[in-house]
Amino acid sequence: MSDKPVTVDQASSCLSLLQGASGAAMTAASIAELLDLGGIRETQRRHVRAIIGHLRDGGCKIIAAASGYWLTDNERAWQEYLNSRQIGAKAVLGKTGKRKKESLRASSGQKALFRIGGNRGSYGNN
Repeated sequence: MSDKPVTVDQASSCLSLLQGASGAAMTAASIAELLDLGGIRETQRRHVRAIIGHLRDGGCKIIAAASGYWLTDNERAWQEYLNSRQIGAKAVLGKTGKRKKESLRASSGQKALFRIGGNRGSYGNN
């Protein structure tokens, strides 16, 4: 995720920010600014994602959406979020598998066209 390791201070500060937001969403940009994370916007976003991942690994129930991150104590909302991530991951894997099959079909067509690895034929030797 991020090249920089997550520090305990960053994790605890981020958790305090999310707790202070009282369930309201906080964007990665606002968290990065309040934590004084350096770098360009994308680097900051990656670092915030790493911090959020660290907090989740520690048992914090942090939900992410287009509106930002928020801390929840609602078990139902947390389970729905986890289920949606699982469904999303399965969809990505399905698309990846389909693209791989299409790629293999296309490459086998190219091999037949140029006779790669097979009988070279009589290209210009007639």
